[in-house]
Amino acid sequence: MRLQVFLLLLCSALLSACAANNGPRGFWKPNRYDRNSLAKGRWRTYYDAESKQPFTTGKYRHGRPVGTFRYFDPTGALDHSERYGQDGLCEVTYWHPGGQVARRGHAQWVTGKKGARFYWYGPWTSFDENGQITSIQTYTNGTISRAETYNLGKLTKVETYAGNQLNRVELYDNGLLIKVETFENGRRTGSSLTL
Repeated sequence: MRLQVFLLLLCSALLSACAANNGPRGFWKPNRYDRNSLAKGRWRTYYDAESKQPFTTGKYRHGRPVGTFRYFDPTGALDHSERYGQDGLCEVTYWHPGGQVARRGHAQWVTGKKGARFYWYGPWTSFDENGQITSIQTYTNGTISRAETYNLGKLTKVETYAGNQLNRVELYDNGLLIKVETFENGRRTGSSLTL
C-alpha cells in the first residue's frame, strides 16, 4: 500500500512540474538534438512566433526523417506529406485544398560528407480534383527524363529529355501518334507528321 501511495505522489509531482514549466520537457519536448547535434525525436516548426500555426510535423532519428512528415500551408490545410521508409526512401504526396491527391511520387533523402540531398526519382503522377490523371513525369536522380501529358485520361503529348535538355516531343490524338519533333541543344532539328 505504501508503494502505491509513493508512486501516486511521484507521478503527480512529475505532472505538476511539467504543467508549472509551461509545456513538455525531456522526452516529450519537440525539436531536440542528440550529442552529435543531429535532430532527434518529434519535430515541429511553425509559421508564427506563438507556435499556433503549424508548418511541419514529423520525427527524426540521428538527423534523418522517419515515419510521416506533414507540411501545412499558411491557412492550416495539409499541403503535402512525406512517408519515409528505410535508407531515406520516401513516398511524397501533394494534396488539393479539398483533400484529394494532387501529385504522388517517390524521393530519396541521402546524407553524406557533403551534407544532405533530397531528390525525386521514378514516375510522378499528377491528378485533377476528380482523380483523373493529368500528367506523369519520370525523374532520374532528380532530373526529369520523360513527361507525359493527358487530357480526359487520354495521352496527348510525350516529351523526352537527356541531361535536362528536351530532345524529343511526340503529339497524340485519340491515342494515335500524329507528330514527332526532335531537338538538340534546345533547338528543333526535325519535325515529321505520321498521318
